[in-house]
Amino acid sequence: MNANENNINSNNKENNTNKEPLNPQEKKPKEKKYYGKLLITLILIVIIIQYYAYVYEVMFKHITSKNYIIIMTLLVVFHIFLFMLMWSFFRAMNTKPGDIPLYWGFYIGDDDNKRKRYCLICNAFKPERSHHCSVCNTCVLNMDHHCPWVDNCIGFYNRKFFMQLLIYTSILTIYMDFSEFYWVYLIVIDLINMKVLYKDVIHVGIILICYSFILVFSFIITMFLKFHIQLVLKNSTTIESLDKEHEEENAKFNISPKTNWEQVFGQNKFLWFIPIYTEKGRPNGDGLTWPTSKKNVNESNNILPNTSNQEGPNVRNSQRDEENKQQQIEMGNNFNNNNYNSNFNYASSSQPITSNKMKNESEN
Repeated sequence: MNANENNINSNNKENNTNKEPLNPQEKKPKEKKYYGKLLITLILIVIIIQYYAYVYEVMFKHITSKNYIIIMTLLVVFHIFLFMLMWSFFRAMNTKPGDIPLYWGFYIGDDDNKRKRYCLICNAFKPERSHHCSVCNTCVLNMDHHCPWVDNCIGFYNRKFFMQLLIYTSILTIYMDFSEFYWVYLIVIDLINMKVLYKDVIHVGIILICYSFILVFSFIITMFLKFHIQLVLKNSTTIESLDKEHEEENAKFNISPKTNWEQVFGQNKFLWFIPIYTEKGRPNGDGLTWPTSKKNVNESNNILPNTSNQEGPNVRNSQRDEENKQQQIEMGNNFNNNNYNSNFNYASSSQPITSNKMKNESEN
């Protein structure tokens, strides 16, 4: 009996070890998500500290009857920029970057692009310029990058809010640099002349530390904003800018600076700097198909036809375009017929619809 019990216990231990293996691929996204939440908390703490230092330590403690109007004006402008920054921050954080529509892959007209743009993790076809995010564990339309500071991917539908966040952060930090420079200058002069009292050491220390931080941060965020503005004006993304191998292929999306800017910010100029969506304040297109430039297109590339409603130059060969359209119509009709056929067994199958077809294609 003891021997049998020992065997049973040893088997149970082996089963437990098999049930709970080290699985870093499953834990990694969760850990990264918690890491993003931690960064957001850190950002909010830094904003609170900078707010206290600027509003109370710099402005309120130096307000007098002579400079009352000036300081109040500075504070009003400061709070307007801060409000726009926080509005853009929460919109970029809470707006979905763009999911791939269901059954979108059935309407791809080219088999080569099917095999090239198929995500084995999501079991779905990826449109052009879409990529899989390992942190969010999903494919994102026109993915720029995953930003841990907003704990979200930056893609087709929230790139406008991310750009507005960078714009208002840069404006606000530069504004703080100049608006409190005068009082920081007086403090530095008092330190040099040894006129700082012992009771004012904490007050002086808070101002100098916070000002030094915001001075460096304003320079970094402005350079970061410059980089992303250049990407928008070229209709490129961070991922595409790092992909030197396909640099010429990605350049075909660069139509013109104005059109590229409207693709991200929309056609309504009034809403370019307001983090809201309207019919003309949203990105142009649908994130699935993209117009290309006749100047930059490479005719040897295999390019999908443009099926979006947005206007743009059509640089595709007419014969190739007609063939792709016929393929799309045939595939759409076949899918619609199969969808209502009683023998259509997609619901009972645990594999994606396209798995058998892709296996046959890979064997061939």
